[in-house]
Amino acid sequence: MKAVKRFFAICFLLFGVPFSVGMMVDILNPKTSPKGKHDAIAALTILTLPSTALGGWMIWSLRQQNRKEQALLVASEQKRLNLVFLELVDNNAGSITVFQMARYAEISIQDAKQYLDEKSKELNASFEVNEEGNILYKFSV
Repeated sequence: MKAVKRFFAICFLLFGVPFSVGMMVDILNPKTSPKGKHDAIAALTILTLPSTALGGWMIWSLRQQNRKEQALLVASEQKRLNLVFLELVDNNAGSITVFQMARYAEISIQDAKQYLDEKSKELNASFEVNEEGNILYKFSV
């Protein structure tokens, strides 16, 4: 459906914009006869401006739809990460490593570290170093 909407929007704009410019040139040209100017105004008003406006509106609505879909994806991913985080906190008595978060959430080590750093600030976590040298994020359960 998006492809069809995009196709029609482009068609409306490809028709409307060049012909609108052409009609404006005819209207502003001092050599155009009064009847020619009247016809150009009619063509501009009836054909080209509505086509341009409709094409522009369709492009704008597609952009709005894409923004909403992106926001939903981000919210969905954040919710999924929060659920993984809460499960790890619950299962590990509040201690989580970056590696555990990355593995269970299926995200990169860097993203897991960033997520846990943000959560540690938000929830006032403490830190410990285990025998392997990994940093343990300690959250109150």
